[in-house]
Amino acid sequence: MYKYLKITLIFFGVWFIASLFNGLLSGISIAVLDSSSGSEAMENLSLSFILSFVLGAPVTGFVWFVTVVALMAEKKGAALFQFVLGTALICSLLAALGFVLTLGTMFANAKYIAAIGIIISALAAVLLFRKQIKINE
Repeated sequence: MYKYLKITLIFFGVWFIASLFNGLLSGISIAVLDSSSGSEAMENLSLSFILSFVLGAPVTGFVWFVTVVALMAEKKGAALFQFVLGTALICSLLAALGFVLTLGTMFANAKYIAAIGIIISALAAVLLFRKQIKINE
């Protein structure tokens, strides 16, 4: 039971860090490339942070669920970390594609850079927690 609580807390951290990174990367790219005024840039930056936290939760939740299933299948250590990283990559690619096709249409100049920011932030957050994920339970 302890390992499931531990992985839940780890993924809360992954979600928080990924959302911060994504809000910053996407917000700056949208503010620089698609904003016409300073106040619009600040609004886009604020909106980027809010949407990163809200829309990042389901994606992170799915990666968490798949990780819990992997833990139940007795994956441990480096194998578990590689599995989590691969799952995060696939989910972030799908999230970036979803962004480009939906919300990204509002930001014509920055949508691809923001999509790359989604992928980078997800992988960076998982990499920051690699030691905690790799620990054998």
